[in-house]
Amino acid sequence: MLKKIAVSAGLLLAMSGSRDALAYEVQLEPFQDVGEKAWYADYVYTLNALGVIDGAGEGIFLPEETLTREAFIKMLVTTAGIEGEEGEAVLPADAAGRWSTPYLAVALKRDWIDFLVDGKGDLKPGQPITREEVASVMGRYLLDQSGTEVSSAWLQGGWNAEKTKHPFPDDSAIAPSLAPTVYYTVNQGVMEGDDGFRPRALLKRSEAAAVVNRMMDKRAGQHPLQMTGFYAIQSFQAANRMTALDQVVFGWSSLKYEGAGKGGLETRTGDYKLPDGAELAVQAADKAGLAKDLMVYAADRTKLSAFLKDAAAKESFLKELKAQLDDPRFGYTGVCIDFEDMRNGEEAPGFVRFLQELKAGLPGKSLSVAVPPGYYYKGYDLQGIGASADTVILMAYDFDHEASGLPSAPLPLVNETVQEALKAVPAGKLVLGISKQANQWLTEQGVTRLLEPAIDAVERRKADPATVSSFALPFFLNRLHDETGGRISDIYYEDTASIAKKIWLAKYYGLKGVSLWYMGSLTESDWELVSRK
Repeated sequence: MLKKIAVSAGLLLAMSGSRDALAYEVQLEPFQDVGEKAWYADYVYTLNALGVIDGAGEGIFLPEETLTREAFIKMLVTTAGIEGEEGEAVLPADAAGRWSTPYLAVALKRDWIDFLVDGKGDLKPGQPITREEVASVMGRYLLDQSGTEVSSAWLQGGWNAEKTKHPFPDDSAIAPSLAPTVYYTVNQGVMEGDDGFRPRALLKRSEAAAVVNRMMDKRAGQHPLQMTGFYAIQSFQAANRMTALDQVVFGWSSLKYEGAGKGGLETRTGDYKLPDGAELAVQAADKAGLAKDLMVYAADRTKLSAFLKDAAAKESFLKELKAQLDDPRFGYTGVCIDFEDMRNGEEAPGFVRFLQELKAGLPGKSLSVAVPPGYYYKGYDLQGIGASADTVILMAYDFDHEASGLPSAPLPLVNETVQEALKAVPAGKLVLGISKQANQWLTEQGVTRLLEPAIDAVERRKADPATVSSFALPFFLNRLHDETGGRISDIYYEDTASIAKKIWLAKYYGLKGVSLWYMGSLTESDWELVSRK
């Protein structure tokens, strides 16, 4: 699915060639002072990928520097996803007109930071924030999320049990007025102590990243996801994995368009055809109690454009599709439309009308639609598609580019793609598409080629002691580096750890679920992860 994107990489990614110039405002270079093995590296790069924190300029982060009150409040409000809310708040004079004013206003309105205002009425937003101040702000935010009953019981004395359970040698130094909210943050696992809680110590930027990540983990962990697997190409060996899923999409058909009025469904030829032994996969899905969609694939832009304007061909196609969906041998519960490579904005209205006609013509069947990132694929009106379909599958991958070394699905670009999609599609309809693949840059005699090695070959190379394997940041992808025989090989691989990070991202944004392309490519370790959901 979706093998068409070409971009160039850097701190600012700009497309070139005959296409319209667009840019990706995400950081795809590591910070010079945050190594991949630093204890806080994952935290820093996660927040940076999500746009919660920035560097200090010139490619540095300054992890050991202290954090100001306003910088922390900005992190919290941004993470909570409420920075765009309108609301009235009486700001202290020293907080008005600052870059942080919108974030401070949100926090003040919710009584998260009123305790920071001193007797003179000053908030001192540029002052370094202490650990107990951070814990109290976080505790207030978390209690807000817990509901009135839990919050009241905690503040009226429930916090004392936590103090007894987790005593700190220096707990007497925690301000009594802040103790209840400080201990709620401790109770929720968001902050902890080592030799003590060190309430008056100043918070470092690296520590702040860790604290906010723990809060995000808590939010993500509470959200259930629907797991969808694409049973396509070579997936027979994965038929026994159906129990790990909630839904399966069978990649067993494609659009057939042979000219005016001649639309239909192709199931006998091509990469996406009905395979031998299909009934066994259907039986496995039925035994697991899964919803079953039939995928309809198409990627010929010229044919698609003509088909969407051909009323008779669409009517013929719908008739054949309905017959296939109603075939009792399969018991399909819905259809997944995967029409790719539509770059012309003029195609967008026709595609939405087509989806509306499908939905109306297939009563009782679900409709899901796979869409690419919207950077220059203008044939996809996400708002219209979201309104027409039950599910929108966002194919947030295949950004790889030979000249730049950009891999298929770096987390910063995946996140940006999700954020843009959420502006048009409700989270409850959006599914994050994950593609199990590898991109290899092989340099021989000064010439570099981009290859797509098979998953089993990558797994063997990963197990080879001569291969240097690491988790590449800020991409959040496995990187395999090898220099032998005068050849230099770099492989960026969607391994279990990187898939887990994308599943976490979907949970963090409260998406409907994730989809896995394709089932036959997943490893044993991947399936163990998916089974845990």
